[in-house]
Amino acid sequence: MMNWEEKRKQKRALIRLKAEYRGKNLWQMVEARDISAGGMFIATDKVEPAQTKVELLFELGKDEHKKTICVEGVVAWNRLKPLKDEKGELQPAGMGIMFTKITPSVSKNAIDEIVKEMDKGG
Repeated sequence: MMNWEEKRKQKRALIRLKAEYRGKNLWQMVEARDISAGGMFIATDKVEPAQTKVELLFELGKDEHKKTICVEGVVAWNRLKPLKDEKGELQPAGMGIMFTKITPSVSKNAIDEIVKEMDKGG
């Protein structure tokens, strides 16, 4: 059985950060749980259907190196309620967001740097 990590094209960093989410029917503050240059998972009980176009606004980095990032994307998948994964760990309700546009364009590099830093144990 193939797991999510084997299916992903890009490495993800486990991260917790606040993000402003705007979808078709919702505007809410959410918590991102992981991120890659291609997308992120946001934990929320208020989910929208797959293929819903969304916008997210969040900050990455520390202090004077902090960057505000705006992304457009689509809901790739959703989890309507918490459930246990194959390891028995409880996973929250939420949505997997696939990025379609990142601005400013240098933001993709900032996301890649966060993933590399976390991969090194930072």
